[in-house]
Formats: sequence, structure tokens, C-alpha cells
Amino acid sequence: MRIFIILSLVALAVADIKYYTTADDNIDVDALMKNSELVKWHMDCFVDRRPCEPFSQSYKDNMVEAISTACLRCTLAQKNRWNKFLAGLKRDYPSEYVAFQKKYDPNNIYMDEFENAVANF
Repeated sequence: MRIFIILSLVALAVADIKYYTTADDNIDVDALMKNSELVKWHMDCFVDRRPCEPFSQSYKDNMVEAISTACLRCTLAQKNRWNKFLAGLKRDYPSEYVAFQKKYDPNNIYMDEFENAVANF
């Protein structure tokens, strides 16, 4: 009986999750990461080197919460995009990855768990 109650509560909690929305949930992250000017353009917004236009801002609006909660409110597709974005930054733009981490996790508390949460998507 206890297991049934616990499972019911978990199901209700999951059903109430409001997932993030962004300007374009179909962005091709692979193509983006191959374009260094576009990566820099987005990163300049994400780490406050320039004002954000609505598209980049729609992603930035979710970053603090997504990182600190290990992408709890991310859809599977958003986790996939996060995985590709972070892997691409680490691999091809390490200084941008460092800037991103300093902005969103300056005390190294959340990034490892966040990256693990999106790693298999």
C-alpha cells in the first residue's frame, strides 16, 4: 500500500512539471557549434558581453535554474541540445566554456551534476 501511495505522489509531481519554453526548440546545435562567429554571438549574450536579442534571451532566461536543478524542467530534446552545446564548448571553444561556467556556476557546485544529467541525451 505504501508503495502505491509513493508512486502516486511521484506521478502527480512529475505531471505538474512545467517545462521550459524557448524561441526555437528545433535549433540545430550541431550546425551552430560549427560556426565560431555564431557561437561567439550567442555566448556574448549568455555571459553578459552584449545585450541579448529575444532569441538568445529565451535560452538565457532558463540557464540559472536549469543548471542549478540539473535540468529538472528540461524536455528530452532540451537535454539533448544542452549535451551537444556543452560538449561542443568544451571541445572546440574551451575559453567560452570557462566563461560560461564562471557565469553560471562560479563556485563549481552545479556543473558536474548538470552535465551528468544531460550526458546521455
